[in-house]
Amino acid sequence: MFWRRRQRETLEGRTEFPGPLADTPQASAARPLAETIEIERDASRAACISRVAEELGRRGEEVVELFKEVSSSTGWETVMPIHLRRGGEDVFVEVETGPWEGQTVESVLKAAAVLRGSEYSDAPFEVLGAYPVPSAVRYFCGRSPAIRFQLDLVLHDDPEDARECAEGFKGAAERHWNLNLDYGLEGLPQIEEQLLATLGERAEGGSRVPILDALVRGYGCYAGEILRRRVTPKGSWRSVKDWGEGLVVEFPNATADPIGKARAFLENGPEDSVAYYVSYVVEELDG
Repeated sequence: MFWRRRQRETLEGRTEFPGPLADTPQASAARPLAETIEIERDASRAACISRVAEELGRRGEEVVELFKEVSSSTGWETVMPIHLRRGGEDVFVEVETGPWEGQTVESVLKAAAVLRGSEYSDAPFEVLGAYPVPSAVRYFCGRSPAIRFQLDLVLHDDPEDARECAEGFKGAAERHWNLNLDYGLEGLPQIEEQLLATLGERAEGGSRVPILDALVRGYGCYAGEILRRRVTPKGSWRSVKDWGEGLVVEFPNATADPIGKARAFLENGPEDSVAYYVSYVVEELDG
């Protein structure tokens, strides 16, 4: 479970700052909020959330609740700053006043992941930022199959625990693709077929779908677990800082980098097939 954001979402110590937040109440509701509401940089986040909600109310938006607790079907929970009803539809709004550092991006992606796995899985999710919102963050606020699958993996991503990442990938494949994986070699071609189909869509502007590290580690760790289990004697995961993707599978006379191979496949396609790589390594080490 993660509640890391609850501590900074209290209204204690709220401050006021003068001036309108953005456009007039007559601003077109059809325009994204990010185009009509200006957030003060580095201001108190809790106070800013309250002010944004007040502004939305003046514009005729139906503000249902501030700091709405949302739970996913797999037991994860988060707190959404603003819950709206717009045209009979639930809408959630995130507000960030600081720079988009790694921890901030991770926090928003986890919030999006919980939302997509909750009873509000189809609800629009808008992010307002005092600093320009990264395009990848905006993309992962969407609702496509590629987005949903990758966000599911975010909740199970642990750069230091390969087995947790592998199990997270296995569970996500079952939930999204109806694949019943059992760490067998025969499942890898099916996974790659599904990944190519899922990631074959195009993001806004025709660019390629962004790939999260959670997907790279998830698929790489699942493939690595097949290697670790199938070769005799069994291998073991080892953390390395100066080689590969941070986690490798070590055998008595060889070291495999399945996570690095997963990244190559996700970037280059079938020419860097993980299924082929794993089959080759198993044959070589067991031969």
